[in-house]
Amino acid sequence: MEAFLAISEAGSFRLAADRLGITQPSISQRIKEFESALGCNLFVRGKGGVRLSESGQIALQYVQRGFDVLQEMERRLSTGDPLTGSLRLGASNTFALSCLPALLAALEQRHPTLHVELTINNSAALRQLLDAQKLDIVFLVDAPIGPGYTVEGLASFEIAWFAHQALSGKARTLNALDFLDRRIVTMPQSSPFHNIIGEWFAAAKIPLPALNTCNDMATLVRLVRMGAAVSVLPVCLVTSELAAGNIVRLRASPTFSPLTIYAAYRTKAQGRTSQVVIDLARNVIAEAGDGVTPIAVRG
Repeated sequence: MEAFLAISEAGSFRLAADRLGITQPSISQRIKEFESALGCNLFVRGKGGVRLSESGQIALQYVQRGFDVLQEMERRLSTGDPLTGSLRLGASNTFALSCLPALLAALEQRHPTLHVELTINNSAALRQLLDAQKLDIVFLVDAPIGPGYTVEGLASFEIAWFAHQALSGKARTLNALDFLDRRIVTMPQSSPFHNIIGEWFAAAKIPLPALNTCNDMATLVRLVRMGAAVSVLPVCLVTSELAAGNIVRLRASPTFSPLTIYAAYRTKAQGRTSQVVIDLARNVIAEAGDGVTPIAVRG
């Protein structure tokens, strides 16, 4: 692959051989073996030198990516920094809107060479991506179940019913019957919020009313602020809206148990990288403010 890359850059077997400090017959033999292994011709030879064939152009993309990975490995091992290269990080809406910006800022400050690939999705989708090894570490509400995961509880998030002032009703404690004539908007069925609302009505032995859904938590907050709906939201996401009087917290019975945010990664991938990220997340959560209670580290 090194010979192939050198020739593609130099446009000549002879110049590539000089660059690598080997003979031209030696580099020709390497390319012959490479082409034999791949089952295709990588170069088109002419009087003016060589150029990549169509197959060679495809191969070049993979070879360059391979060398990038090897260089990343070399930097990571030689510097001793567990956070270099790329980190595929997933987060649920709740964590993304509350703690993720501060976590990314901390990562950038302490590990400037790290490249973060973000995926924001619901907890169910994040678990699937983690299981498929498409994410390295995730922050989500539902903890993965199974021996293949390492899971750490990070914080509990207080949740409650919220509405625009005009939809708040009388200053009394509301029950499930009071919500039957209200437009309720929540996350899709795969989300814990959808299940929580369903369980809340079931506990009151009231049929679940038709729920409108939206897959973006920030939009849910906006819909509540605009008076378009009521919703169950994390308290930490609406503190500024509450302070400004844009929305109100509804007194409803029964109250909700807090949501727990977990960090999870595949146990086989355990290393310093995961622990560094989780430790930084704990630091961020400790300063998150109202509605967020850090969970102490066990042991």
